[in-house]
Amino acid sequence: MSRTKVLIAEDNLDSQQLLQMILENEGFIVTTASDGEKAIDILREIKPDVLVTDLLLPTVSGGDLIRHVRSTPELAQIPIVVISAYGDHYEADALAVGANVVLKKPLDSDFLISTIKELKASCGNATRAET
Repeated sequence: MSRTKVLIAEDNLDSQQLLQMILENEGFIVTTASDGEKAIDILREIKPDVLVTDLLLPTVSGGDLIRHVRSTPELAQIPIVVISAYGDHYEADALAVGANVVLKKPLDSDFLISTIKELKASCGNATRAET
Protein backbone atom coordinates (compact mmCIF):
# COMPACT_ATOMS: atom_id res chain seq x y z
CA MET A 1 0.00 0.00 0.00
CA SER A 2 1.49 3.35 -1.00
CA ARG A 3 1.84 6.14 1.50
CA THR A 4 -0.57 9.05 1.24
CA LYS A 5 0.90 12.28 -0.16
CA VAL A 6 -0.46 15.42 1.50
CA LEU A 7 0.14 19.03 0.49
CA ILE A 8 -0.30 21.54 3.32
CA ALA A 9 -0.91 25.14 2.20
CA GLU A 10 -0.51 27.25 5.33
CA ASP A 11 1.21 30.62 5.72
CA ASN A 12 1.58 30.49 9.51
CA LEU A 13 4.90 28.70 9.98
CA ASP A 14 4.04 27.37 13.46
CA SER A 15 0.74 25.91 12.23
CA GLN A 16 2.42 24.54 9.11
CA GLN A 17 5.13 22.79 11.12
CA LEU A 18 2.63 21.40 13.63
CA LEU A 19 0.43 19.97 10.86
CA GLN A 20 3.48 18.54 9.12
CA MET A 21 4.70 16.86 12.32
CA ILE A 22 1.27 15.39 13.10
CA LEU A 23 0.87 13.96 9.60
CA GLU A 24 4.44 12.70 9.19
CA ASN A 25 4.20 10.94 12.56
CA GLU A 26 1.20 9.11 11.12
CA GLY A 27 3.22 8.03 8.08
CA PHE A 28 1.99 10.53 5.51
CA ILE A 29 4.39 12.05 2.96
CA VAL A 30 4.03 15.79 3.51
CA THR A 31 4.95 18.73 1.30
CA THR A 32 4.30 22.29 2.42
CA ALA A 33 3.58 25.61 0.74
CA SER A 34 3.51 28.96 2.49
CA ASP A 35 1.33 30.68 -0.12
CA GLY A 36 -1.28 29.84 -2.71
CA GLU A 37 0.95 30.38 -5.74
CA LYS A 38 3.57 27.95 -4.45
CA ALA A 39 0.78 25.48 -3.63
CA ILE A 40 -0.41 25.58 -7.26
CA ASP A 41 3.13 24.90 -8.49
CA ILE A 42 3.50 21.96 -6.10
CA LEU A 43 0.06 20.58 -7.03
CA ARG A 44 1.10 20.42 -10.67
CA GLU A 45 4.41 18.79 -9.79
CA ILE A 46 3.48 16.09 -7.27
CA LYS A 47 -0.32 15.70 -7.59
CA PRO A 48 -0.90 14.93 -3.89
CA ASP A 49 -3.56 12.53 -2.67
CA VAL A 50 -5.04 15.20 -0.37
CA LEU A 51 -4.74 18.99 -0.10
CA VAL A 52 -4.97 20.60 3.35
CA THR A 53 -5.29 24.38 3.12
CA ASP A 54 -5.95 27.48 5.12
CA LEU A 55 -8.35 29.98 3.55
CA LEU A 56 -6.31 33.11 4.13
CA LEU A 57 -3.13 32.64 2.10
CA PRO A 58 -0.87 35.22 0.47
CA THR A 59 -0.59 35.55 -3.36
CA VAL A 60 -3.51 33.22 -4.12
CA SER A 61 -6.24 32.83 -1.48
CA GLY A 62 -7.35 29.44 -0.20
CA GLY A 63 -10.68 29.91 -1.99
CA ASP A 64 -8.96 30.65 -5.28
CA LEU A 65 -6.63 27.69 -4.71
CA ILE A 66 -9.67 25.42 -4.29
CA ARG A 67 -11.28 26.89 -7.43
CA HIS A 68 -8.04 26.23 -9.34
CA VAL A 69 -7.95 22.59 -8.21
CA ARG A 70 -11.60 22.00 -9.08
CA SER A 71 -11.26 23.62 -12.52
CA THR A 72 -8.10 21.74 -13.53
CA PRO A 73 -9.02 18.31 -14.92
CA GLU A 74 -5.88 16.50 -13.72
CA LEU A 75 -6.32 17.92 -10.19
CA ALA A 76 -10.09 18.11 -9.85
CA GLN A 77 -10.53 14.85 -7.93
CA ILE A 78 -8.02 15.70 -5.19
CA PRO A 79 -9.86 15.79 -1.86
CA ILE A 80 -9.55 19.15 -0.09
CA VAL A 81 -9.56 19.74 3.66
CA VAL A 82 -9.87 23.35 4.79
CA ILE A 83 -8.65 24.31 8.23
CA SER A 84 -10.04 27.60 9.49
CA ALA A 85 -10.28 29.59 12.67
CA TYR A 86 -13.03 31.71 11.17
CA GLY A 87 -16.81 31.51 11.36
CA ASP A 88 -19.58 29.80 9.49
CA HIS A 89 -19.47 32.30 6.59
CA TYR A 90 -15.95 31.14 5.67
CA GLU A 91 -16.98 27.52 6.12
CA ALA A 92 -19.93 27.91 3.76
CA ASP A 93 -17.76 29.68 1.19
CA ALA A 94 -15.11 26.94 1.32
CA LEU A 95 -17.70 24.21 0.79
CA ALA A 96 -19.37 26.21 -1.99
CA VAL A 97 -16.13 26.46 -4.00
CA GLY A 98 -15.32 22.78 -3.65
CA ALA A 99 -13.76 21.86 -0.31
CA ASN A 100 -14.70 18.38 0.85
CA VAL A 101 -14.37 19.10 4.56
CA VAL A 102 -13.92 22.17 6.75
CA LEU A 103 -12.26 21.64 10.13
CA LYS A 104 -12.26 24.42 12.68
CA LYS A 105 -9.35 25.45 14.85
CA PRO A 106 -8.42 24.44 17.45
CA LEU A 107 -7.87 21.24 15.56
CA ASP A 108 -8.35 17.70 16.82
CA SER A 109 -5.33 15.93 15.32
CA ASP A 110 -6.92 12.47 15.50
CA PHE A 111 -9.95 13.75 13.61
CA LEU A 112 -7.71 15.35 10.98
CA ILE A 113 -5.86 12.06 10.46
CA SER A 114 -9.05 10.00 10.22
CA THR A 115 -10.59 12.57 7.84
CA ILE A 116 -7.59 12.42 5.52
CA LYS A 117 -7.63 8.61 5.57
CA GLU A 118 -11.37 8.55 4.80
CA LEU A 119 -11.02 11.03 1.95
CA LYS A 120 -8.09 9.13 0.45
CA ALA A 121 -10.04 5.87 0.66
CA SER A 122 -13.22 7.27 -0.85
CA CYS A 123 -11.78 9.88 -3.24
CA GLY A 124 -15.35 11.14 -3.41
CA ASN A 125 -16.71 14.67 -3.41
CA ALA A 126 -19.11 14.43 -0.50
CA THR A 127 -18.96 17.46 1.74
CA ARG A 128 -19.24 17.78 5.48
CA ALA A 129 -18.25 20.22 8.16
CA GLU A 130 -16.84 19.54 11.61
CA THR A 131 -17.73 22.06 14.29
